[in-house]
Amino acid sequence: MKNLFDKQKNTEKLNELVQNTTELSKKAAASAKSSVLSMMEKTKNELYAQKMKKYNPIFPEQYTSATFNLPNMIQIVDDAVRRGIDVCEGSIGWLGNETGVEILHLYDEAVPFSKLQFIPSADCDAVYYVDSFDRRRFIRLDCIFSKAHEERLAELKNVAYMLGAKRCSIEISESGSEMQLQHKKASFSATVKGVHTEEKAEQQFAVKDSYRRSGRIDAEFQGSDHPERPILKWFAHDDSIKRLIEMRCDGNHSVKSETLILSGASSATMSQKTAYTIDTALNKMYGGKGSVSMDSQAAKEHKTQLQFFVEF
Repeated sequence: MKNLFDKQKNTEKLNELVQNTTELSKKAAASAKSSVLSMMEKTKNELYAQKMKKYNPIFPEQYTSATFNLPNMIQIVDDAVRRGIDVCEGSIGWLGNETGVEILHLYDEAVPFSKLQFIPSADCDAVYYVDSFDRRRFIRLDCIFSKAHEERLAELKNVAYMLGAKRCSIEISESGSEMQLQHKKASFSATVKGVHTEEKAEQQFAVKDSYRRSGRIDAEFQGSDHPERPILKWFAHDDSIKRLIEMRCDGNHSVKSETLILSGASSATMSQKTAYTIDTALNKMYGGKGSVSMDSQAAKEHKTQLQFFVEF
């Protein structure tokens, strides 16, 4: 009887041991599965973070955030270039950096959402730079200097009109020199002891090319003895223009005519340092094939003179 009882007791202990072992195995398996899932999730998050860093997409909520700083340079791109990339889904473009210049690559479909004005139009693959006087206005690089020149002429004509002038003229002169690289090729052939040889040589040299451009614009008005102060943009810091306005608006209208020589450097579209920085970024973007030289255009602009004649 005692042997039977001991045998039953041993069976119970064995069953309990087996049950405990099974539960431990289940817990170990669950723990291992959890660790694997955790590791997979961590790896997934790390890969996602790496892709976010690589593609650097900009989403609507980021763009409209008060903390978002709009770069000075924008390139409009086709949204198809990043279609199918998971981290870019729902974005309006991406932020890039070329030689220290931050660039917003804005999808063409997101142009209306951006609420930015692109001059002369929003063209795919074109690059734009911010207007010096309006952060919501961007001008295409290949026409930024000509657009600024047009605006300066219009501003001077408006100054004459607002001050009650009968006529005004604006004469533009630009002179300077450029260094151009030229290539010269030559072929040589000779027969020595019955052996014919041919040689080709190429020489590269610099040529200094002088240039001078000029033009004149005349305008006539009805004239007025009630001058008004014009709103200045390009010439807001030009002392000669400000003095003309004061002389005309001080009450006695003492000035009857005036000729002002305005330096292009005093109302420059951008500094030559900025122009060089833009060129460097463009060369990096296009592999040294940038067609617009902002640096050379800025240098020409700084050499420009405007002769402004106004008669009251």
